[in-house]
Amino acid sequence: MGKSRTSRASSGRGSFFRRLLLTISLLGAGLFAWRHWDALEPRLNPPLSRVEIHGELRHLEESEIRAVLAPYAGAGFFELDLGKLREQLESLQWVATAAAGRRWPDTLSVRISEEAVIARWGEDRLITQRGRLIAPDSAAIDTALPRLDGPPDSQFEVMRQYLRLNQILYPAGLRLSGLHASPRQSWRLQLNGVTEVVLGGEDLVKRLQRYVDFYLSRPEAERLRHEVADLRYGSRFSVRMREAESGAGEIARR
Repeated sequence: MGKSRTSRASSGRGSFFRRLLLTISLLGAGLFAWRHWDALEPRLNPPLSRVEIHGELRHLEESEIRAVLAPYAGAGFFELDLGKLREQLESLQWVATAAAGRRWPDTLSVRISEEAVIARWGEDRLITQRGRLIAPDSAAIDTALPRLDGPPDSQFEVMRQYLRLNQILYPAGLRLSGLHASPRQSWRLQLNGVTEVVLGGEDLVKRLQRYVDFYLSRPEAERLRHEVADLRYGSRFSVRMREAESGAGEIARR
């Protein structure tokens, strides 16, 4: 029994001295690092000297990205604020999302996803899938894109209606090439770049479906002459025809 007590005491003293030795070692290492930090820092926190840019860039210039990254050149590997860098990259006009990361010992890597444009907005802007409005150089605007338009801050509602109405038109072979919302939410459509459809402000889907059914019931030669279809008046609507050899005419449906 005496031997057991002696063994436990010896073990306790050994454990104490091991902890004491570890504490002294850590303090010594900390003191050494503090005294020689200027020499150690380049090894422990090396500066970022290489940049990698990933992602397909169609509209954005690489120089615009590098201009954002330039202030971070030479920053310590562990000092870089990746969240702040990501926010700065995503503030660029064409950037939808950005990701930034570090690779030991000296590389900053960023990945860029550009905005996807679905239509023009008014005369000189573009609208993206996320409803973001972009004002590019005029040369960057593809006039073949559909044109959407509406009051200030209405782009999300106009885009929603554009997607909704297209579901009715597409099966009939009609392309929604333009959509305009007035300040009073009265809607006008342009189909295939040649036919204007006035829907008013109510029952848009029902009214447009009525015109599509009528359109499909007519001979192809007549469809091509549809100039303006006015569906604002309940179950009645009228279609003004382009002039043909036999003269202009109007078809009314009640």
